[in-house]
This record gives sequence, structure tokens and C-alpha cells, in this order.
Amino acid sequence: MTSPKLYRKKLLSVAIMVVAVIGIVVSIAFLVGWLGGPAHSKAEWYTEALTTLETKYNKIQAAIVYHERFESWAGDWADLRINSSPEALLAYQNAIKSEYFIGKEGLNISPENQKILPLVNGCYVGFFPGWGDYEDAVTLQQILDFETLTNKSVAFVAFSNFWGENYSNSQNLDIIANYGAVPLLRFMPWGDPYWQPYGFQENYSLQKIINGDFDPFLIDWANVIINYGKPVMATFGVEMNGDWFAWSGTFQGGSTMTDYGDPTKADGPERYVDAFQHVIEVFNNTGATNITWYFHPNHESWPNETWNSIEAYYPGDDYIDWIGVSVYGPQSRTEEWQSFQVIMDPIYNLLITKFPNKPLMIPEWGIREP
Repeated sequence: MTSPKLYRKKLLSVAIMVVAVIGIVVSIAFLVGWLGGPAHSKAEWYTEALTTLETKYNKIQAAIVYHERFESWAGDWADLRINSSPEALLAYQNAIKSEYFIGKEGLNISPENQKILPLVNGCYVGFFPGWGDYEDAVTLQQILDFETLTNKSVAFVAFSNFWGENYSNSQNLDIIANYGAVPLLRFMPWGDPYWQPYGFQENYSLQKIINGDFDPFLIDWANVIINYGKPVMATFGVEMNGDWFAWSGTFQGGSTMTDYGDPTKADGPERYVDAFQHVIEVFNNTGATNITWYFHPNHESWPNETWNSIEAYYPGDDYIDWIGVSVYGPQSRTEEWQSFQVIMDPIYNLLITKFPNKPLMIPEWGIREP
């Protein structure tokens, strides 16, 4: 008969073995992705994205990849660089080498007004590497390094103008032109502190833009672009249907309909429309006709409510030349993994339905390493 002491030792041994086995099973399950669905990779996402842009979403005429590492809102580091891993880089290189993706050599520019024209068959490629705290520290070397990294030139290089820095000059335009690409100039109407906290900034309110308070600044920029004399793509207040920028509709009147303009429209989006229209009118009236204006919301709205829909922010066909949306996969460890097609399907269907006569683009896209 087994003694109680020996019996307890056997039970303890069995328990340790069971725990060890469970640990091994859980570890293996985690590695192969049994917990939380199948395993995923950034390389897989890149391959899917670029393949389907060519085969499924072929009304998208330009795609500008985000190529930067930054601290996410969740406090972890999000590496969205295309070379964040050897596998991600190889996937990007293999997919982008298709002749469908067009660099600077294939730019289609109107000889009449220097507007950027869509391609008959293909998709322009570009990149946006963040360019530092103010998104404007453009260097020729970094553009050349990216071309070397991808084995393909870029047609567009994006950078921002933070209005709180209060400057207007052609330095970044000239650097990008020296490379041979078209600048994507993002007018960002906010001031320091730029990234925190999120919320309304009285000094840069959409109402002040509408009232003309920033007209001298805009006229200065219009004259810079006129003197630059080459094509520029430009936008105003990106991702306005989110809740992370000062100009977002949610901070500019939100869903209220009684404090501004048309009583049948939400004040936040209506103010944004009027501000964007005013900006374009200032440039047009100054004579800066070498600008291709694009509209740049996020692919989904936060909050996801009717008043905050993408269409509510659209300045109109008479003002906008191209339509674009940001399309991102997970940018922090807390975000659920989604395939490119799961993200892209609903917004693509909306774009081709709501804007059938405008060329479409993705002015920002990317994903972190899982």
C-alpha cells in the first residue's frame, strides 16, 4: 500500500507534468496562432495589399506608403517602416516591382494646367517617412535611400505644413522636384502642442479660417507655389472624420445643427467643408492653378455616426480633383489584426459609389509588425 506521503509526492509530480504539458501546448498554440486566430505577418499583409491593388482595387490610382517608426497612442513602439523586418521588406520589394506600379518616370501631367492626371492602367507609388516632429524635415538623401531600398522610384513624396510653425517657403518643394517627384503638401491647421492633448484649438479653429484670419498666410503659400512653377498635390486637414486632430469635426461643432450655417447639417462637418472651400478659393484667386487638390479622410469614421460620415466633409466636385483615404492595419499591440481586404472592401465600395467620376488614391497606408 502506498504511504500518504509517497502518494502526495506522486500527485505533485503528476500535477507538475500536467502544468508543463499545458505550458508547452499553450506556447505552441501561441506560436502557430491557435490563440486568437491564424498567425499573421506584416509581409503577408504587404503582399495582399499590393496584389489586390493591382487585381481587385484597380480604381486606386496612387498609393503612398507610410515608412516610419513612432510611439503609438497605446505607449508601445509601432514600426511601420517597410524594412521593419527582412520578410516585410522582401514582400514589399517583390510586389512593388510589378510594372503596374508607376514611379516618377510615368507621371501623367496636364500640359494645360499642370494637374496630375490618372493613369490609363496602373497605380502611382509614393512614400511618407514622417520627416520628424513637424513632418517637414525633407532630405534628398532619404528619398534616394528609399528608392534604393525598394528598387523603384516614387512618383509622390508627402510632407506636412504645421500652421503653428508659421512659415511658407519652397525648400521642401525644391528638394522633391530635384529628385523628380511631385510633392504632396498637407496643410495642417493646428499649433503647439501638436500631438497632445487632442482637442479643440481656439487659435486655429475652422471658424477663424472661414472668417479669413489666415488669408495672409495662405496667400504667402499660394505665391510660393506659383513661383515654384511645377505641379503640387495638396490637401487640408487630413483625417477630419477621426477624433485625433484639432480640426476634426467632433471638436468643431460635432453633431450640433443650431450654431452654424445650414440647420439641416451637422456644424462640425459643415464648418470643415466651408474652411476647405475657403482655402482653395484663396489659392485660386491668387493664381496658384498648378495645384491638384485632394480630399483625405480616414477609411472609417470615429465616432461612427451618420453626422460624421466621409460624405459630410466633402467640399464638392468643383473644388476637389482626387479622392483619397488613409488605410492602416494595426498600429499598436492592442488593435485587432485585420487583413487588407477586410479593411479595404467597405471603403472601396463607398468610394466608387459616392465618387464615381474622381480618381482615387490612398495617401497613407501601412501596418506595424505584429
